[in-house]
Amino acid sequence: MNVLETLAGNLVSQRVQLGLSCEEAAERSGVDAARLELAENAEVALEEDELTRLADAYGVGITAFFGGRVTPIQYLFGA
Repeated sequence: MNVLETLAGNLVSQRVQLGLSCEEAAERSGVDAARLELAENAEVALEEDELTRLADAYGVGITAFFGGRVTPIQYLFGA
């Protein structure tokens, strides 16, 4: 499983735990709903600010999206 797939699964998991639809999560966080849906399907990498807004909206740290580990530098830099 690659970083995008791990991120996608954790994004969905965090959202579902809160009982939010993708649209509700997008509205709550200010992240574009279409981008969030693509990220949840491992089709696009979200920007760090988008991840931060989602983490804030979900009440978790950004590391929750990466399995509780520090955000991989290669993800942040698009490598």
